[in-house]
Amino acid sequence: MQSFLDRTLPILGKEGIETLSTPRIAFAGLGGVGGGAFLNLVRCGVKRFRLAENGVFDPPDMNRQAAAFASTMGKTKIEVYEQLAREINPDVELELFPEGILAANIERFLDGSDVYVGVIDFEKGADVKAMAPEFLKRFNIPLFTAGAFGFGALLVAHHPRGMMPDEFWGLLMKKSTGKGIFPSFVSDRFERTAMERIDRAAKTGKLATTSIGGALSGALLASEVLAYLLRRTGLVNRDIVFAPRFAMIDLFRAAMEVVDVTAD
Repeated sequence: MQSFLDRTLPILGKEGIETLSTPRIAFAGLGGVGGGAFLNLVRCGVKRFRLAENGVFDPPDMNRQAAAFASTMGKTKIEVYEQLAREINPDVELELFPEGILAANIERFLDGSDVYVGVIDFEKGADVKAMAPEFLKRFNIPLFTAGAFGFGALLVAHHPRGMMPDEFWGLLMKKSTGKGIFPSFVSDRFERTAMERIDRAAKTGKLATTSIGGALSGALLASEVLAYLLRRTGLVNRDIVFAPRFAMIDLFRAAMEVVDVTAD
């Protein structure tokens, strides 16, 4: 009988498929980036997840979110993604945190996890984000995150024994000028007109996004998580992109870079 992994097996091999069936991935956020990344990982054979999301689908989600349709409006995101994941792989193991990721549950959420995927909206969850580095170090797990920039994507990841978010973003700010919504050291690498329009929209309280940026961000994020999980199988022949490095792709500029913020 055919499996949903029939076309993935020749690339990952039996060892790769077996490797992906064991780790537990803790996903905080199932929005425009997180929802797509989650489904990408399920489709590649990752089997064990913790999901934290307290949102409900509404019409603005339909421009970019993988599970946002007329039929899902008003439904809780975590329940919709649970159903989709089980329809792809009935054997997927899901532990749900429908209250979202909070200061009160982050320790339980991360304890026993192998990877933390943190894709909470950048303007939310400041207390949780501040607490995360302590638990990354204590439980020896990496953090992967990504964001959409117009028609592009930015990936930032943190090794538990490496540079943490505060230091990384502090260095970016020191290398940046101007007053845009994002540090210019990052935003200047993306299509200028799109970024100018994103900045103007932000001043009105709206975070402007596109379906392409969301899908690309989810794919980039899922790919780097897979590279980390498969790093000892012989399929990955490079270092994982951890801070102080970050990766960016902009399809409108036809550009892709891996940048080290500590480089002169």
